Formats: sequence, structure tokens, C-alpha cells
Amino acid sequence: MTSGTLLEALVLFLGVLIAFANGSNDVSKGVATLAGSGVCDLRRAVRWGVIWTGLGSLASASVAHAMLKAFGRGLFAPGVTPSLIAALATIGGATLWVALSSWRGWPVSTTHAIIGALAGVGVLAYGPQGMRWGEIGTTLLLPLLLSPIAALMLTVIGIRFWSALSPGTADCLCVAAAAPMAMAMAGTMTSTLEMSTAPALRIEACNATQSPITPPGLRLSINHLHWLTSAGASFARGLNDSPKMVAILLAAAAIGAVSAPVHTPFVLAIAAGIVLGSLIAGRKVTRLLAHGITQMSHREGFVANFVTAGLVGPGAALGLPMSTTHVATGAIMGLALGQGKSVDRRAVAHILLAWVVTLPFAAALGMIVFVLLRGAAPHLPAIWMAGAR
Repeated sequence: MTSGTLLEALVLFLGVLIAFANGSNDVSKGVATLAGSGVCDLRRAVRWGVIWTGLGSLASASVAHAMLKAFGRGLFAPGVTPSLIAALATIGGATLWVALSSWRGWPVSTTHAIIGALAGVGVLAYGPQGMRWGEIGTTLLLPLLLSPIAALMLTVIGIRFWSALSPGTADCLCVAAAAPMAMAMAGTMTSTLEMSTAPALRIEACNATQSPITPPGLRLSINHLHWLTSAGASFARGLNDSPKMVAILLAAAAIGAVSAPVHTPFVLAIAAGIVLGSLIAGRKVTRLLAHGITQMSHREGFVANFVTAGLVGPGAALGLPMSTTHVATGAIMGLALGQGKSVDRRAVAHILLAWVVTLPFAAALGMIVFVLLRGAAPHLPAIWMAGAR
């Protein structure tokens, strides 16, 4: 086995680890509203999120090239030669912080952690002048800072608009075929052709606890739509998060390689890690977002997921590295603000504190891993440390 193959195997293994940590923390972001609004239990919500996040992660291979470019180049100053030890330390620092946060039940951003580890390790490996701080700030950090504010504001607007439009308890649309004569007797305008040859559709708003209209027809409830927006938010998360991790893996595997590494194995490794992490350890953070911030109805959960999917999905396609964590949490906070509900201030404070400390803590962990690897490099086989400095 060549040194390039061994290096690629090592990087793929690290990719599964960081994706596992990501899945354990981030699967909650698309499905917490399902559990929080009582649509289903935590276990079922997580399984639903796993399916759609995995599909989004696989789909990112073909639709998220802009995100790959944002994380794959342009962050180092001209003349800087990437270091393998620095690349591995960046992956390690981000992985350790996200894994620790998942264990503690803190909803943190993998994107945030990657940027923090990248900055901390970059300062040690290349010096402060070796990083393009302006590019990191405008391309990576600015979308991270603005996206939760946008999510909160859009959710407030959305939930207030819906409440004004439908102030009652109607939460279903019932659709059924009705005889033309019956429609005419009910005062519905129909043509002679409709009355003589074709049935008409009758649509009315109703409550989920009421009986469907007669004759029986299709009932489309907010619960049904909530499942769909949850799937959309989870799919968007896969599109958004996977390319960032794939980019740093490809960058590490390319150091010292004779030819560019093949893209597909890294996408599959990330997708597998996300699925495993979500299934095995995804419920702790989900429980906090579902029940720890504020109470919500299925209507409110639908709005929060709709906003999350609507921001994160296009952001992934445009190469804007939003944090699904920040967007989803901002949307859930927007539910409380838009409806005048109380929030658990202690839980919100813990979440905000976790956001604030993610950059410095991920940077510190990345720097520790870098120092350890640099010290161990002389004692490791050359095939593992090819390209290290």
C-alpha cells in the first residue's frame, strides 16, 4: 500500500469521526420541532432526520460546488504551503469540540468549529500573516453571524402573518369531490357543462379534531406539511454541512499526493458518519431544542422549519456557509418572540454561551492537537507524515 493510499485512508477515517460528531449534534436542527410540537417522539423524529440528512449529504456531491470552493481555497496568504499536520489538527480540533458539545447537550455549529480550528492552527502553522483574515471574515464569518438574525426575524414575520390571516383554530384543508347540483344548492357558481357532466371540488378549512367534510375526501393538515418542511430542513442541512467537511478532507488528502484525490469516497465517508452519529447520539441535543427553549404548536414548528430550509438550502447552493444550528435555533427563538411566549432564559443563555466560546475553544483544541502531532512527527513512519512540517 502506497503512502498516498495510507494517507487517504487516515483522512477518510478522520472524516467519519468529524461527521459522526456533526450528526450527533446537528440532526436535531431539522426535527426538533416535530418532537417539540408533539407530532412524534424523539426517536421517530431523529430517524426522519437521518433519512433526509443522509440524502442531502449525498446530493451535495453534485449541487454544492460553491461551498467546496469557499472552504477549499483562498483562505491562506499567497506563498503559504499547506501543512499536513495543520490540516489534520484542524479536523481534530473541530471534531473534539463538536463531540464534547454533543456530550454536554449543547447545540453548536460544526461550521463555527471548523473556522475556529482553522484559525487557531493556521496561526501556529503559518503565522498570523499566513491567513487571509478578511476573506475568512467576509466569506465565512459574516453569513454565520447574520443568518440566525435573519431566521429570527423571518420567523416572527411569518408566524404573525399566519396568525393574522387565520386567527381561528383551523389547521386542515379538506378536499372532496361534490356533485354539481349539491354545489349549486350551496350557492357555488358552476357552468352548465359542469352541472351536467362533471363533479366539482369542494375545499374548506377545518380543525384536525373535526370530522372531514362529506363526502369523504383528502385531508391535508399542518402536521403533514410539518413533516415535509422538517424533511426539507434536514435535506438542506446535508447540503450545507457535508461540503465543508469534504473540503477540508480533500485539502488534507491532497497534500503530498501525486494526483488529486477522488471526490466520491470522501462524500460517502461524510454521509456515513453523519448517519451513524445521528442514530447513535442524536437525541440529547434534539431534546434540548425540542423542549428546552419554548413550547410550540405544530403550526409554529412548521413555520420554523420552513424558514430554516428556505435559508440554509439556497445558502448551500450559493456557497454561503450558514450554520444550520444558528438558523434553526434562531427560528425557534423567533416563535417565542412572534407569539409573545416565554422562553427558558437559562437554556437560551447556555446556547448563546456555547456559540460564543465555540471559536476560541475549537481554536485552542486545534492548536493542542497541532502541537502534539508536531512533537510526535519525528517518531512516526514517514508515510503517515508525508508533507508535514
